[in-house]
Formats: sequence, C-alpha cells, structure tokens
Amino acid sequence: MRDLRGLALLALIGCAACSQPSPPAAASNAPALRPEASGAERRTRTITLTPDNVSEEPWSLGHAQGAVVRTEHYRLFSTIESSQARRRVALFLERALTHYRGAIVRLPPPPMRLDTYCMANREQWETVTRRLMDPAIASTILQIGRGGFASRGIGVYWDIGLRDTLALAAHEGWHQYTQRTFAHSMPAWLEEGLATYMEGHRWNGAEVEFLPWSNLERFDRLRSAASSGSLLTLERLLDSSPAEFLKSGSESGLTYYAQVWALVHFLASPRSGHREELEGLLLDSAGGLFRRRVALVADSARLGLGKSTYLAYFNSDLGIEERRFRDFVSQIVATGSRERIAVGLPPL
Repeated sequence: MRDLRGLALLALIGCAACSQPSPPAAASNAPALRPEASGAERRTRTITLTPDNVSEEPWSLGHAQGAVVRTEHYRLFSTIESSQARRRVALFLERALTHYRGAIVRLPPPPMRLDTYCMANREQWETVTRRLMDPAIASTILQIGRGGFASRGIGVYWDIGLRDTLALAAHEGWHQYTQRTFAHSMPAWLEEGLATYMEGHRWNGAEVEFLPWSNLERFDRLRSAASSGSLLTLERLLDSSPAEFLKSGSESGLTYYAQVWALVHFLASPRSGHREELEGLLLDSAGGLFRRRVALVADSARLGLGKSTYLAYFNSDLGIEERRFRDFVSQIVATGSRERIAVGLPPL
C-alpha cells in the first residue's frame, strides 16, 4: 500500500484505513472542485436560510444538479436533492465543530472554511474522489464499501442514510478540523480515538446534542471483544495504525476503533487522573509544542510516535497503565451499562 499520510478513511461504523493527519492548510494547497453553474443559474440569487445564517446557491457535478451551502465555517457541496436535508447536514457540521472545540479543552477555530462533499450516491462520490485525489491513492480509497474519507482538510461522503451519514461526518469532520488547524499531527491511536469520541450524538427536535458516550456501535464491539478475550494490549494499541487492519479483516478494525474510543474516555475521565495532561496535549498539538516534548522521549528510548506520546504525557510505566485501562474497560462493559450508553450517560 502506498503512503496514505494525510488521509483518513471510514467504512461506517468501522474503519477501512486511517493515518495521521497532514500538516495544516498553510503547508499544503488541497484541490477543490469549484461550483459549476450555467448562465441562468448564475443569475439565481442566493437563498438565505434564517435564523442560522446559512446560504445556498446552485452547483452541479456533471449532469447532477445540487447546491453549495455556506455556513460560517463550512462549504458543503452536495447533490442531495432535498434543500432541507442539505441544510440539516450543514448545520450539523457547524454544531460538530463547536463540539470539537470545546469537548475537552478550548481549541482554536479553523483558519478557513472546511470544504465538505456529500453526494447523493456512490457513483458521484467516486467522481469527486477521482477529481480530488492522486490516481494511485484514489484507487485505494475507492475500495471502501460504505463510508467516506477526509484528506487535507476536505471531507468526501455519500448519502448512506441520515443517521449513518451524520455519524460519519462527525468522525471525519474531526480529521478535517485537525488537518487544517493543528500545527502538529497526533499519533493514530489518539487522532482516531478522538474522532470516535466525537461521533456520539442525538437529536432533540431540530437541535443536535453531542454526547461522547452515546455510541452503541463502539460500546457493543468493545463489550464483545472484552468477552471473547480479543482486546489488544495497550502497548499494541499505541503502536498500531488503522491501515494495519485492512488485510486482517473488519472485526479487528472494529475492535481497534472501539478500544481507542474507550482509551480517550479513560484519559478524559476523572478516574484516570490524566484529564489535565490530555488537555495539555491537545493544546500543544494545536500550538506547535507537541513534537518537541515527544521527541525527548522518542530520541532517548528509540520508540515510535504512538508509544512516545503516551510516555511523554501520561505515564512512563505502561504496565501500570495497562492494568488501569483494562480495569476501566471491565467496569464500563459491566452488566447494566448498555442502558446508560443508549441514552448518552456515562456507564460508571
């Protein structure tokens, strides 16, 4: 497989392949598809959707008619027929960004609008993918059975049903945000763990509420792996990349994602005593201090980024952390926990 640095792929609700995000936008000029409009369409005035300051104007992909929806922080290019559905996706992206920036610690806004493509069907998604990506990388991406990807701050999905499409957008949207905004890339286990942490949500009428624990797909897989004894060790988890699970099958990939979801919950929980360190790590990654701190450990111990990050920020004794994390997992998958997860409550 060719180097997929800067690329994140998600086959809902599991992962097909992922890698560390690319440097922020200032370091790369990602390609984008420009709105294509006929003369008649250009004369059509922009429709302003209140009260959320969302605007919509015609856009097309070949013969497929659609719209580009602009919000404060996003440009959503979509061929989904319903304007209401397009608007709902666009507003979801905005609410998700607010969640990213405040779920753990206050983080900076992206430096530019984030381009997102949500197509009506897979065929259109393939067309956009081929236009945006290098041919060799596109050939790998097009193996996705069901899902989408984020690369260089651009998200590209197709409509797989509102619920699953939005869960996908919440996950990949985190990658979009960090790819454009963070000065330094985080290790795969943390980048993907945070993306899964951002997935959980539910709707209250027209408003969405983000609840990190509200994720039955991740929880059920975690419980199944714990029951069957197939959980990865903490050391293996820190050293692994999601791309490694492409060849070994979807079950191992699902387990990886369930465990990094649980690991971020562990680090964010008062029970771990690591919440402050997690906040500091995110601020360091966004601000550009992360590599310097991790390098001190990596150089002295000759370790990879994943393990060095954990040792530098959380605990230099992985044996102790392994036992504490295993105990945390045992507690959250205990009998009665699923009912709390279902309504977005912490299981502990």
